[in-house]
Amino acid sequence: ADGVERLKILLTLWVCDLIDLYFADESGITLQPYLPYGWQKKKHPLQIMCRTKSKRLNLFGLMRLDNHLRVYQSEQSLTGEFIVKSLDDFSAKAHSRPVVIVLDNGPIHRCQAVYDQQAKWEKQEVYLHFLPAYSPHLNPIEILWRFIKYRWLHKRHYRSWSCLKEAVFSIVRKFGVDYQINFQKLIDKNIIQFNSA
Repeated sequence: ADGVERLKILLTLWVCDLIDLYFADESGITLQPYLPYGWQKKKHPLQIMCRTKSKRLNLFGLMRLDNHLRVYQSEQSLTGEFIVKSLDDFSAKAHSRPVVIVLDNGPIHRCQAVYDQQAKWEKQEVYLHFLPAYSPHLNPIEILWRFIKYRWLHKRHYRSWSCLKEAVFSIVRKFGVDYQINFQKLIDKNIIQFNSA
């Protein structure tokens, strides 16, 4: 509950325009389609080509709940050094308010390479806030990854590696315009209401 209360405070500060609040995490996309379930008629089996070995597009995203998104990508395994380079680039951008980045406790977020840079980022008014252990439900960027994999990518995008990458990069570029997620209920439910009395 303590982690939830801290997030409510951060959300309230963001709604009041006192900070910029970003939710960050990684996700990987491969040519293996993401199909949670499917239906087929009796005696008419449906088949989808399955690739057991595939390249992987790794994404590290920073998302605000107003559908603003910054993504760093690599086809290599992500490391703490990659996270540091991404956060260095992100921190160097102009920010009109202090920035808080919410992260989970993944090893590449909690590694020494990241800790070594925190003081530098804080001088740039960029602060890291770590979620409690085992609480992915508190990080709304997980919703974005789910929408990309299960709603916005279609069967036609899995024809080839270049086609899949092009589709993913198009979604990332158009997020907030053609691709949107309405976080308003989540915001309304979790900000702190002040009595006007």
